[in-house]
Amino acid sequence: MSKINKKRLLDDLLRTFIVVLANILLSFATVWFLEPARLYSGGATGLAQLVVRLIESLGGKFNLGLMTFIINIPIAIIGWHFVSKRFAIFSIMAIIVQSLATGLIKDSPFEALATDIVTINGPVMNHGGILTLAIFGGLLAGFAAGLALKFGTSTGGIDIVAQACALHKGISIGIVTLSVNILIAIIGGGILQGSFIVVLYTFVRLILNSLVTDKIHTAYTYTSLNIFTAHGEEIAKLLMQELNRGCTIFEGTGAYTHQIHTELYCVLSTYEVERAIHIIRGFDKQAFVVISPVRRVAGNFIKKTIV
Repeated sequence: MSKINKKRLLDDLLRTFIVVLANILLSFATVWFLEPARLYSGGATGLAQLVVRLIESLGGKFNLGLMTFIINIPIAIIGWHFVSKRFAIFSIMAIIVQSLATGLIKDSPFEALATDIVTINGPVMNHGGILTLAIFGGLLAGFAAGLALKFGTSTGGIDIVAQACALHKGISIGIVTLSVNILIAIIGGGILQGSFIVVLYTFVRLILNSLVTDKIHTAYTYTSLNIFTAHGEEIAKLLMQELNRGCTIFEGTGAYTHQIHTELYCVLSTYEVERAIHIIRGFDKQAFVVISPVRRVAGNFIKKTIV
């Protein structure tokens, strides 16, 4: 097996592990924290909850895991056409893992937190317990989604649509998922369940979910590098070959050493920074690199899917 094929195989195995881990975590977030409080998960799982509760309100019953799988099928097709085929394959794996895990995970150990408090005036909603479930459910779900996206995979559902929007329109993944999930919360909690308290607590979960996802997932945020080195030409050439990122080369003189050196200026996606640093260190271990966040890029900047 060639070195390149071996590296590709190890990369795929890592991504497969991340798919399984992230989607199991998301399933636990849904079944253990959100379902007991009748709160809504994000994306396709939230849509599945919405449909299942609609069926229940009509006197029927449907498995949440199976409904999650059905709703994810057309969304996976979007990933195939608008993100990448490898991303879609990992997304299908995510859908299968999440659907199976959601269907198999049973009784939540935190059920009591959603139970009404009995007082002399009758039962009262346990707001503290429901808020706790919303917070931990949001944190765990956001971590799972961000982890999956950071490694070029997904947790299925709206993540796929959000990835397509981020890739082609430059829209934040957190904004896309938050907008869709707000609609699910209002329709499910406010209209179907007739409880805007559920909507408010779901909003808490959504905000935490989106914040954690955007903090962990950095594929569509940008970073600039100012690289001071004696090997500017070689480093610039390899950055263009390996990352397909252009560089601007300046000549400068050190104020202390009075030696002539080159300065490279390069803008890349944040997730590419570590690879760029590795390339730079391979030529010049003494290179001085200034790393700065970039708010916005206008012009010929290639937005690449990370798979």
